[in-house]
Amino acid sequence: RLVYARYVERCPKAEPHFDPREDEQSTSARRRVPKTAEEVLSLEQKVVNIATLSDPERFSEIPYSMEDASKTNDCPHNTVVGAKRKHGAFEVDEELNSTIAENEVLWRINFEKFIFCLKKKFCADRKKPKLKVGTHPIWESFFEANLTDKDTNCVTSSINGILEKLGQKEGGAAMTIGQIKPVLEDLQCTTSDGEEFTFDLHKMVEACRNEEIESLVKKKYGQEAFTIFRLLVTQGCAVETDQIIDTTILDKQIVHSTLYKLW
Repeated sequence: RLVYARYVERCPKAEPHFDPREDEQSTSARRRVPKTAEEVLSLEQKVVNIATLSDPERFSEIPYSMEDASKTNDCPHNTVVGAKRKHGAFEVDEELNSTIAENEVLWRINFEKFIFCLKKKFCADRKKPKLKVGTHPIWESFFEANLTDKDTNCVTSSINGILEKLGQKEGGAAMTIGQIKPVLEDLQCTTSDGEEFTFDLHKMVEACRNEEIESLVKKKYGQEAFTIFRLLVTQGCAVETDQIIDTTILDKQIVHSTLYKLW
């Protein structure tokens, strides 16, 4: 279930085959072709790319069948956990472990998937208090109907997927597409064809971060510092002192002293 849900994945290849000579030959062959804007990769990046598995390989089924497991349990050398073990058993275990190690598939947590789920949960919970009455099921169904996990900064759901998830919720089966689309637009979900809606998680997380920092600045340095800090965050680049004074309509001395405090 964890593999199917993509919470667990196979580890990259332990010993990827990479021949620098072959790579040099392919590079020289590419040089004969008209130059195009191509990314120059380091040796380490090339090795990582070769070791990286494709999605079908990363999330393929666990190779151990129930039959194999039962055979292992029936093995006379298999001992009960916690039981006292003799010296001979250790030698047998070493042989078994060496055999298993050759065929064993290593698994690891899919960290990106967990981060993506946390982002979805954070954004869903953050918007809930501001939602209109009756729109909670639509918002939840939108996140549950997510189509892909490749982009961990966006959630994209089809209208049919949202309707399917809504049908599983109390009172959701009666909702129509005409009722759902305006709600998704109010929630700042964008669409190009009206069939798939996208919500930018990264944008909302950044906005929440800024709000949190702004509140800390206001609490520690006061309203003037809050006003100046918000201006700088909004601009997203260096702003001249004179421009800050003109935009915020604050006294020159106050602006200078506040900037030093923030600095």
